Amino acid sequence: MAIIGRIRKRAGLSVAVIAIAILAFIFSDLFTRQSPMPNNIARVNGEEITHHEFNEVSMNIKNNMRQQYGVENLDNDLAFVAKQQSYSDILNEKLLKREFESLGLVVSQEELNDMFFGDFIHPAVRQSFSDPETGMYNKQAVSQYISQFDKLPEEQQTSWKSFENGVKRNRLEEKYEKVLAKSFYMPIKLADHIAELSNTVIDSRYTLLSFASVDDNTIELTDKDYKQYYDKHKNNFKVIESTRDVEYVRFSIHPSQEDIQMINDSVISTYEMFQTISNDEIPGFITSVSDAYYDSSFYKKEDLLELYPDSIISNIKVGSYISPFQNSSNWVMGKLTSVQARPDSIRFSSILILNERAGGHIQRAPAIATALKDSVFELVKADPNSFEANVVNFSDDPEAQNNFGDNGWILDGQFDPNLNTKVINAPVGGIFVQEIPNEMGYWIIKVTDKTTPITKYQLANIIMEIRASDQTVNQIRDAANSFLGEAVDMAAFTEVAQKQNLNIRSSQNLTQIDYQLNGTPFAREIVRWVFSKDTKKGDVAAEVFELPDMFLVVGVKDIKDKGIMSLDQVRPGIENYVRIEKKAEELMKKAEEAIKANKDINSIASKLGTEVEDAQGISFIDPYFVQAGPEMRVIGALAGAKDKGVQKPIKGFNGVYIVSIDNMTEKANKEEAALIQQSFDMKSMQKTSQLRLPLQVLLEKAKIDNNFSFFY
Repeated sequence: MAIIGRIRKRAGLSVAVIAIAILAFIFSDLFTRQSPMPNNIARVNGEEITHHEFNEVSMNIKNNMRQQYGVENLDNDLAFVAKQQSYSDILNEKLLKREFESLGLVVSQEELNDMFFGDFIHPAVRQSFSDPETGMYNKQAVSQYISQFDKLPEEQQTSWKSFENGVKRNRLEEKYEKVLAKSFYMPIKLADHIAELSNTVIDSRYTLLSFASVDDNTIELTDKDYKQYYDKHKNNFKVIESTRDVEYVRFSIHPSQEDIQMINDSVISTYEMFQTISNDEIPGFITSVSDAYYDSSFYKKEDLLELYPDSIISNIKVGSYISPFQNSSNWVMGKLTSVQARPDSIRFSSILILNERAGGHIQRAPAIATALKDSVFELVKADPNSFEANVVNFSDDPEAQNNFGDNGWILDGQFDPNLNTKVINAPVGGIFVQEIPNEMGYWIIKVTDKTTPITKYQLANIIMEIRASDQTVNQIRDAANSFLGEAVDMAAFTEVAQKQNLNIRSSQNLTQIDYQLNGTPFAREIVRWVFSKDTKKGDVAAEVFELPDMFLVVGVKDIKDKGIMSLDQVRPGIENYVRIEKKAEELMKKAEEAIKANKDINSIASKLGTEVEDAQGISFIDPYFVQAGPEMRVIGALAGAKDKGVQKPIKGFNGVYIVSIDNMTEKANKEEAALIQQSFDMKSMQKTSQLRLPLQVLLEKAKIDNNFSFFY
């Protein structure tokens, strides 16, 4: 829940420090191993995807995602999605680059300038540099931005280069799409033939021998049947990139009845103690008993509704307690400590004065920094209107030249609590000094604006998660290890799971850049094992994987390398199609015999025990064969018919059709060949737009050595 997440946010720094230490240990170990290590992320048709290239693209994508989601740090899922997108973007760019070069497609500097300053402004440029109020494109703002390019921070320069390259690449892709679309061509004679077929309107009746009318148990399938179907449809079984089919057994972590009773007892005793302590003792008490850190922030009522029902918030008084209640997987209790009229957002500017303890290029001694702070503070205190000018003159903030110290609108409670309180309490125009933690210097703060105050609540919340005890977790882990001990390979895995009545879950067509299995949280460690060079088909991982709220025992069911899959690999998936082919053979014979004996559709249907349906006004360009749906074989056969009466049986998608043509007429308004050609051109553009299908073909033909899972 969002509110609980915000309350728990204060744990982030300590977790990050621990994570960095662990990562340092892991990577120091990784890079000191003697095993051969690839030097690149991947090789595409002989061209490398380097670490530098990958990291640059990844950083831009992460920055964009942080802005999009309004967060400082991305969670595991989003951070890995950024890596996935980076790899895919670079891969696609390298695949297309060869095509652009071979076709001589370029974007000249003159053309690029035109997309920023000319008559044909690129949509992305227009969106980025248009006045939000008027919607008018501001060429002057673009010129001014570019003229100051060398003075921009490195991060902004990198971002602009990425933006410019994106605009250029987009124009190249548009040209490529048009070239591909124009490569599709319908000759006028073919268009004339389609027009001729489409101008005939057919009124008919039909009866259907449904595939469902033949019992599956009566159809015997042989190896020859499978082989015939496989050979005929081989191109349907192409694998464009190497994938894996994985099976796993999940051992979910749930609290036992004993755990629940223990938690309930603890909740009761905690609430009793909570009611005996003073307000000054609350922060320390909550830190010792709650699963969420103490949060002194003030919240609007609607922001608290995820944690407390409206009936509680609307009726509670300052100093009152909220008795324990269950909210999802948590017990929640609280005390309303204050209600205030506060602005929801605040805005302030700052002059940053650092000393040598801040590191970097700052060489100023602490005493000199203090003296400078006092001098600047007196200066801006005497003349508040000079604050912005003095930001440029004195601030150590590298952004000071651009933003004049303005920090923009910030939500109440979204920054350091001590500074937050001072800004809230200071009047608009008020100026004060705030010390930077660890004695690294000072902020001189000027409050520039506040929103209209609204009622906000400060609550002391205790959140106690209903979770499994260590003993229960160990028991579940032992069960998973016991299962793993017997599941030495995939054959044993299946046998033991069935014997223990455990559900086998599957995750099919896993790629090397995936980060979870079907139905699991972030599981990148598992995907890396699955794609390890040492992992073979039929292997079961030698360890139990621990994920949030679950343990997993994982095995590789199948490995699908790039190319055409073998008959053994596709056999389970094509069984129903092979059975339909056999049913079709049987029903075609049955239909042919019925037609030989009778030439009337009603008599044929009576003998077969089927119904006769009408199909009026059918032409070659119709997408559907009345209520039967998209039966294109039937429509095509009727369009090519020369005579009226009962036609040869037609194998469709739903079964075998017997159709009797009653009438064949010409349309009053003829289909025009030129319009048919035009429709074909539009469909060709749709096929090539966004390059989905072209990239699929390029990916299929490319030689790619992918080392992604080695590094990430």
